[in-house]
Amino acid sequence: MNCILFAIILVTGSIIFPHSIMSANAMTPLIPKIEPTEHISSNPNLYVSAENPLFKNYFAGPQVIEVIVVDPDINRLDQAYGEPVVTVNGKRLRMAQVTDGSWHAYFADMKQAQYADATQTSNSGKGLDFGQFCSSDSSMATGVDFTETQGIAVARHFSGASNGTQPLGTCSSTNIGGVTNIIGGTLLNHVVRQNGTLNGQAPSFRLGQIASNNMAFSNAWPIIQLFDFSGFPETVTIQYQKAGGVQSVDLIFDRIPTKFIRPVVVRPDYPQGAQVQADLIDPQLNIDPTDEDSWTWGTAIKNNTLFYQAFDRNGNPDADGTSAMQNVIGNLTTFMFNHNGKLTLDPRPQGVNVGEFQNNGIQKLFKGSNGFFRTLSINGLSIPITLLEIQPNVGILACYDSGGIADIKILDNAKRDTSIIAKYNDISYSVIVKFHTATLTMDTPEVNTHVNPSPSLKQAVSIHTSMESVFFSLLKLAVVKSLLLY
Repeated sequence: MNCILFAIILVTGSIIFPHSIMSANAMTPLIPKIEPTEHISSNPNLYVSAENPLFKNYFAGPQVIEVIVVDPDINRLDQAYGEPVVTVNGKRLRMAQVTDGSWHAYFADMKQAQYADATQTSNSGKGLDFGQFCSSDSSMATGVDFTETQGIAVARHFSGASNGTQPLGTCSSTNIGGVTNIIGGTLLNHVVRQNGTLNGQAPSFRLGQIASNNMAFSNAWPIIQLFDFSGFPETVTIQYQKAGGVQSVDLIFDRIPTKFIRPVVVRPDYPQGAQVQADLIDPQLNIDPTDEDSWTWGTAIKNNTLFYQAFDRNGNPDADGTSAMQNVIGNLTTFMFNHNGKLTLDPRPQGVNVGEFQNNGIQKLFKGSNGFFRTLSINGLSIPITLLEIQPNVGILACYDSGGIADIKILDNAKRDTSIIAKYNDISYSVIVKFHTATLTMDTPEVNTHVNPSPSLKQAVSIHTSMESVFFSLLKLAVVKSLLLY
């Protein structure tokens, strides 16, 4: 199952989806009823990454939420300001100023962060590694007081810090990974990969305008502040206490409703030699709000596996080939996934080969000794497939690279009406091979002219392929830029 997300932008400015992959039972095509629109914050100065009308502000599991205050009253880098007062369910969320003048913070559910971190070997700095954990009582070791949280995840090693589901550690600012300068020690956090850089120019000499220990705070950043949302479904209210009026966003922490999850393609069938391109809409796969998330499945039905950040956003091995390549398919229920998260493929339901798997710009594959394409860690018999988020924080992932090369290509000699069956969110879809013949008639005016002195000419052209739509191809860039941009 692969995905291309194309849409038709009408004169009215709305965005709609064309028809999509046919369901395996061939009863009805998958035509999304949702209409993604450009995301615009509901507040003039408060941005919350999970505020999204497409997904009704839901988030779940170990998703990290980014909060940004963009306020011209407090955006100078060379002027000292009081920290903007932001709260999560009434508890203080500490905000630090970064080098573009805005103020940033990150938060997550404490238990979910620990569950995710526990899938990694200690301090791998790969996969779902949240870094290390400090109790709220010892959070001042970072140079900032986080006592209104349940605890924090720090990005680098702190003495006394914990990992995984261990009780939150009692952290100390001594022996912090051999830090001798502001650059810090080895980065362990792998779920906030493109964080803002702390402002160090303020006349107060306090890093981010809030640190009492600049070296410790630099070592800890980006910090993920942890709260307890375990009584889900739970409304999570983020407020900015700005003079002149409170700005507020309500999120919902709960399992993601099925209606928000679906694959989308531009065509109902594919010709020989076609790239099988499609997109998967699933907001729960958006773990890091600052970077494109990559997920790789071993899609074999009998040996289904799932890996986070096996490859980076450029398709280079990240966890793949290392001990950090940890299968999380057995953790999906713990991570609040419902039926989503599990992807399987039957590449030859009619008993004949239909497609070939291939290397591209989002995954690095090579042929193993058995002749099947594999990764460094995933055997070819497991049928590796990678999806990469089309841009940061949109929850829409694609199975093709920027050049349109998909994970799967239909064979040049594939037989008509053969298919590949994909299953996601407990719903099966077919990628069907079809041949189409189109006739193009060209005619000239009956009266010869100086411009066209030739007699009337007609020409019929038959094309043994599915008609490629140049219109949709040209629209892709416009759609990606228009869809859920922040």
